[in-house]
Amino acid sequence: MRARHDAQRLTDLLEAVGLFCGPVPRLPAGARTAPHVPYPVESALRGIDPVVRARVLDPLGRAQEAPRPGRPVPVLLPELVGATRPGARPTLLAPEARQVDETTCGAAVLAMLRLAGDPAAALALARDPRGARHAFAALQRATQARTRRVWPRRLGTPPWGAARAARYGPVRHTHRVVGSGEPSVGPRAVLAAAVAAASAGIPVPLYTGGDLGHGATTAVPRHVVLLTAVRTGPTGSTATLYEPSSGALHAVPVDALRSVDGAPRQPSRRRALGGWPHVVWAVLPREER
Repeated sequence: MRARHDAQRLTDLLEAVGLFCGPVPRLPAGARTAPHVPYPVESALRGIDPVVRARVLDPLGRAQEAPRPGRPVPVLLPELVGATRPGARPTLLAPEARQVDETTCGAAVLAMLRLAGDPAAALALARDPRGARHAFAALQRATQARTRRVWPRRLGTPPWGAARAARYGPVRHTHRVVGSGEPSVGPRAVLAAAVAAASAGIPVPLYTGGDLGHGATTAVPRHVVLLTAVRTGPTGSTATLYEPSSGALHAVPVDALRSVDGAPRQPSRRRALGGWPHVVWAVLPREER
């Protein structure tokens, strides 16, 4: 069923005229979903506190227990500067992985995607003498500059720029709109493809936004989150999302994430999507050409 007029968004118009749609890419054949850890990284982490080591090798905490819906867990940056002092408590030393301003949500997501797929980059950030917070802010700024080109900075990171810059190890990306007519299966099932990629171990950036019912300026992509993992348990499948404004991992049921209406009145789901009711665009892994 199509969305009501007051629940429509820009991506519905793009979908109607066939822009940024097309077949959804398949997962890259033989893509490495678990990042390769080079010997120099393994060597550098010998004797390091296990908590800090885990943040370098698994910045998104995907090897840990998933957060519970409505109970977000902070994402702490890997921090080696001072973390090896006798008696140091790495949990207190580490800063949260937050976006630096209202325009860098996309850049923060792309930065975390890169760190998750490149242990050498994560180690370099952890070793930065300026500290992890400063290094992560600098990485966001550099990432945003690469994705914008002629795009105004105040509008953040455009989906096509995110797709061009997105890296998870050797995996490259493309982008597709998520209209309100999104099917649950078939060649245009964008969210189904995002869930499949995250289930296979490849995180997926998702753009969120509002609709005409919340005002014309909200009916466009407004925020970016990262679908980090999908786990299946006795009560169904749960998606974990990194939300950069809170610097935390949030959990939502996969059915709610893929819903056309998206259970917009569910507070925990809205918090996971940065305060917005809809997923409107996805940056998906693709086959190499």
